[in-house]
Amino acid sequence: MSLVTVLPPLEIYRDDLNHPTVSGNKLHKLKPNIELAKKLECRTLLSFGGAYSNHLHALAWASMEAGLASIGLVRGELHAELTPTLADCRTWGMRLLPTPRKTYRELQDTLAAGNMTYLAQDLLPQLFSNIPKNTLVIAEGGSNALAIKSLTNAYQEIFEQARYENITHAVCATGTGATVAGLSKAVPNGVKVIGVQAVAEGDATGARIHSWLGHTPNNLEIMPGHLGGFAKTPNELLRFIQEFESTRGIPLDPIYNGKVLYKLANLAKEGYFSPKDKVLVIHTGGLQGKRKLTED
Repeated sequence: MSLVTVLPPLEIYRDDLNHPTVSGNKLHKLKPNIELAKKLECRTLLSFGGAYSNHLHALAWASMEAGLASIGLVRGELHAELTPTLADCRTWGMRLLPTPRKTYRELQDTLAAGNMTYLAQDLLPQLFSNIPKNTLVIAEGGSNALAIKSLTNAYQEIFEQARYENITHAVCATGTGATVAGLSKAVPNGVKVIGVQAVAEGDATGARIHSWLGHTPNNLEIMPGHLGGFAKTPNELLRFIQEFESTRGIPLDPIYNGKVLYKLANLAKEGYFSPKDKVLVIHTGGLQGKRKLTED
């Protein structure tokens, strides 16, 4: 039996349609941070990501559109032949700087622990001397308190619509965890939130969310769905995505949203959902990652 046919009753909220380039959760995350940069008179935005980062891709475009410069600290090496994601970033004016993985993780730990706004001179005084001091530093994934508040407000509006009154589960992909944190604050009482991990980091996602929120939400469950690691795209996932798209007419990327639907199908197959359950999936965008389908 095809996994697509065993999916539970679904509503898919097409947040990927909210902007032609900076789509889905990235729009909600970046908008308040760009507003803050302008308020602080910062002319440059700096953030972090890997070779296929939706966040850096969105940040490069959003910064260009806002008339700001951007810098991307790329995890690990920066190869001469850039991925399509990083090639776009460079085309849109982003300066790409390779960052040793150990240093990269230490910076993320500092940003996550502080849960505050940093300027380059506060966080990077000795690392990169050629970064302008009036540079606003944004955490990996665009995830900070401003982003979570923006996501919460956006997702609360979803549940004001009559078609979503009987939802029992709200599901989205999670990388850093900010999107699912905002979703957990937005859902009505009684709705269970599931975050499907696209990154193989175990309990770290939940711990980060709990730190941001200041408590452990009792309506939230984090489940592994990375299928071997971030950006891993096994053949069974690709076949599932192709069948889903042909039957439902909704495009899925293989990095985040494809894995969410694949996880839900497997949960349904295992009897996780009852016949009365109705599941809302937040399509978080990032369809530029769909280009990976042609690379493996």
